[in-house]
Amino acid sequence: MPRKARRDADPKVSYFITFLRVVEEGSFRKAARKLGLSPVAVMNHVRALEDYFKVKLLKPKGGRLTPEGEEVYRVLKEVVGKLNLLKGLIPEVEEEYRFTLKVYTAETPMEYLLPCFLVRFREFNPGADFQIDVGSMEDVKKAVLERWADIGLVMAPSEFRDSFREFEMIRILNDRLVAVVSPLHRISKEEFVSLNTLIKYPLILDKPGSDNRMFVDELFKKNMIDYDSLKVKLVLRGSTVIMTAVSQGLGVSILPEMPTRKWVKAGLVKTIPLRCEEVTLSLLQLKAKNVWTDILKSFWSYTRWFVETYGENPPCVQRFTPI
Repeated sequence: MPRKARRDADPKVSYFITFLRVVEEGSFRKAARKLGLSPVAVMNHVRALEDYFKVKLLKPKGGRLTPEGEEVYRVLKEVVGKLNLLKGLIPEVEEEYRFTLKVYTAETPMEYLLPCFLVRFREFNPGADFQIDVGSMEDVKKAVLERWADIGLVMAPSEFRDSFREFEMIRILNDRLVAVVSPLHRISKEEFVSLNTLIKYPLILDKPGSDNRMFVDELFKKNMIDYDSLKVKLVLRGSTVIMTAVSQGLGVSILPEMPTRKWVKAGLVKTIPLRCEEVTLSLLQLKAKNVWTDILKSFWSYTRWFVETYGENPPCVQRFTPI
């Protein structure tokens, strides 16, 4: 008897789906209508999860998530997403079948997203190998159009979107430029900093031709700032090297916010929103139009799942440790 009681207490996947629907619809009644269940059945599913996890998932009034519920929701959303993805991917890849996906990426996606992005794809496709090349945004576009690469990844200012009309695209996430300073810098406690104030301090910039320099060039152009008026102390290559220099108090910089998150979390740098005419950045996945293979279909489906599951907060940018 005790074994049977324990087995019955294990939640079903359908309970996970019910809980996710309740959170997304904001009420038991609306969730019940969408799922074709009675409100009582929906409440019982959620209660079974609360019994299993031994925490309250929803607040008594308003149906909002408790802090514990937020964590359970985040994990269950990923679990259900992976299960749904597996339904579509497993039949396409035989156990002994190996294939190579050719990826051409710009610098910014390579620095902080690509490694764990591809590792997670391999979780569903153990036979996957990757051929990765890194270049400029124009290099990526050319490689995809001329079929040197199956997939391209670029980070581009929104003003550049028209230049991608020849491609099919998935927007993976948006980003913005922020001021990056040492935690000991005099402006590190500010909620915002104007661009005109920031450029009065010694600047650390990326090299001409890099992604980061392209973003900053666009920002300065939008805000009519002349390079001759800047106090450029160092010109380095890559976000990691720049943040190391900033953390050592050698100057301030302007970078996309996503790559800085784990550095901020570790207390090595501080980021401050800029008060100016902003430049919105989009991380885009590209492929040539009207070109589909089984590998491309699998990777395209995977990317859509990744976006739906993680939104603007992918795990790749949250930590230094391996996934």
